[in-house]
Amino acid sequence: MSDKTLDVRRLMTGRDGQLYVTGANRRQIFLAEVDSFQAQISFSNADFQPVGSYLGYAVPVSYTVTLTFSEAVIRDDVVLKPIYDALSSGIAPTFEFCGRFKNADGQYNRQVFRDCVPDGSVDLMNLAPGEIVKRQWSFRVNSAPQLQEYITT
Repeated sequence: MSDKTLDVRRLMTGRDGQLYVTGANRRQIFLAEVDSFQAQISFSNADFQPVGSYLGYAVPVSYTVTLTFSEAVIRDDVVLKPIYDALSSGIAPTFEFCGRFKNADGQYNRQVFRDCVPDGSVDLMNLAPGEIVKRQWSFRVNSAPQLQEYITT
């Protein structure tokens, strides 16, 4: 058992994170207007119970990765316009996102999500008096996520 204690100065909060989208010319664009984002992996298993066994087993079948975020609307050129362009061309757009956060020691956790396609409903316009105009986004990630940098102790 370790005798080290938790140093709360090393804990990270949401202000330590950033989300980027890869734009034209493979340039990463910081999405400063994003106030929250989340990447999740969901595993699916098939149940298998052999004859004579009381124990049922989980057999890994597949996984899916989703990326969701909320943005205050200050520009449309980075995500919304490519979607509108795709609607008229009939070709679904794909996006590449990079999420990262930094700890107090300056180390980064950086994860890349490629081949992201819009999934579900998108707020094209969602207005209410006195409220900040925001859009909710949801993407399915059609490539295995990549952990490009990670934090060590």
